[in-house]
Amino acid sequence: MLIRMLNGAQLKLLRELYPYVSKDVSTYVFVGAPRIPLYHVNAILKNFFIVTSKHDDIYVTKTARSLGVLLDAHLIDLGDYLIAGVGGIDPWHAISRLRELLSNQKRKILLFSYFPAYGVCDFVPELRVRSGLLELKDFIDYVKPSVFACLSSVECYARYGESRIYSLSKDALFLDLRLDST
Repeated sequence: MLIRMLNGAQLKLLRELYPYVSKDVSTYVFVGAPRIPLYHVNAILKNFFIVTSKHDDIYVTKTARSLGVLLDAHLIDLGDYLIAGVGGIDPWHAISRLRELLSNQKRKILLFSYFPAYGVCDFVPELRVRSGLLELKDFIDYVKPSVFACLSSVECYARYGESRIYSLSKDALFLDLRLDST
């Protein structure tokens, strides 16, 4: 299974999306909504989801919810995996709701977030500070997702406990996650 994570803020025109559409990709996850109207994206992609950024507005959440593609505080069944999202608009609500939904869950979990987890791929070199959420790190400790993928200041891969952590640089456009089917 191949999941393509896209930095939505980098996509401003519909024609910019076409090079990233592939028959090999089973699911697309936009971290931060693209600046393209979601109805247009829906006409091209049939299996995509949105994790909001802190810059998205109510139009994005309403449209994504009406299309059934909002991943914030939701679980989506992808067969062997469940995917979930912690968006930038209200991450604490999403963490709280997902904690309830994922308690006692035995399936493999893929967690996507606008924010990095504190202490894991969250260092901002220019400012010499960490940008991650401590609550997100605690949530990862609780849920133990197979994969946690987020936006960050740097591109990074790390192992944290049982989880593989991927961060996509805010300047990059996409990250491919190849997953085993069991």
